[in-house]
Amino acid sequence: MSYMRILWILIVVGSFFSCKENTAPTVSEVDTEAELSVKTAPVLRQNMIDTIWIYGDLKLRLEAQLASQFDGRLTEFTALIGDHIKEGQKISTIIPPSREALLQIEDQMDPKMRPLLERQIKSIALYSPIDGIVLNMWHHNGDVVQRGEQIIHIGDLHVLDVHGDLPVRYLSLVKKRKSIIVAFVNFPHAPISLKIDAISGKVDERRQTVAIRCGLNNRQGIFRPGMRVRLYFPGETHSKTLIIPRSALLEEEGVFSAFTIDGDRAVKHRLKVGIFEDDRVEVLSGLNENEQVITVKAYSLTDGMKVIVE
Repeated sequence: MSYMRILWILIVVGSFFSCKENTAPTVSEVDTEAELSVKTAPVLRQNMIDTIWIYGDLKLRLEAQLASQFDGRLTEFTALIGDHIKEGQKISTIIPPSREALLQIEDQMDPKMRPLLERQIKSIALYSPIDGIVLNMWHHNGDVVQRGEQIIHIGDLHVLDVHGDLPVRYLSLVKKRKSIIVAFVNFPHAPISLKIDAISGKVDERRQTVAIRCGLNNRQGIFRPGMRVRLYFPGETHSKTLIIPRSALLEEEGVFSAFTIDGDRAVKHRLKVGIFEDDRVEVLSGLNENEQVITVKAYSLTDGMKVIVE
């Protein structure tokens, strides 16, 4: 290869790399770190009440599930779900197979024998033991039932019971108050304060709870068995304690934290928390009064990340 050709190649290669270097952006031209817009709220001192919450449900206080005491066929059974049944009202007649067979050949029998056989093979009437509403039916008129088969469920909806399982550690507080507040889950009704009618003397060893029961007047028929409720009562009051909005609190595998602002950076703080409310959390350690905690987009942050406060 001639000397001139080699020189020409070196000039071309040098020009290429020179262009590359000249077209590369400088550090000042590159946005090295994106900024995240956030909102903040101050750490305040307020009073908080340690409200004790437990879940429960509504149950019938008085109900009857009637079953057949022998094999037979239901007759005169006209009840429907929602019907009101009075105590002592006849619901149905159950005809045993032998009685049903007798009725089929009654016209062929000696008239003198009929009274004797009728006394020996009787139909049995089914009566309601309570005043209530028909809640469920497992059979209809004409069905053949076997001994022990359930036929009808009747319940008195006028008085219901609120049942809940109270942690044993709160038992002394409840006994002093003698009442509890009942809030209805997914049902538009204001909370009601109810007298505690009974506290079980038996402790659930596994759950460390005792059963409690309150009576609920339901004369207007507003409530239904099976409805879920939240039972609560106030516990200790923590005066002038540090609190932050619930939206500022982060939880990762049981570890709580929150971000504050230091200049234009987010700083992560590990927290020890106390009382929880719907929109507030008590902070026992990890923050100071009047610090600004990030309340919006907190889960998108990392420690030291650049932020802009809106």
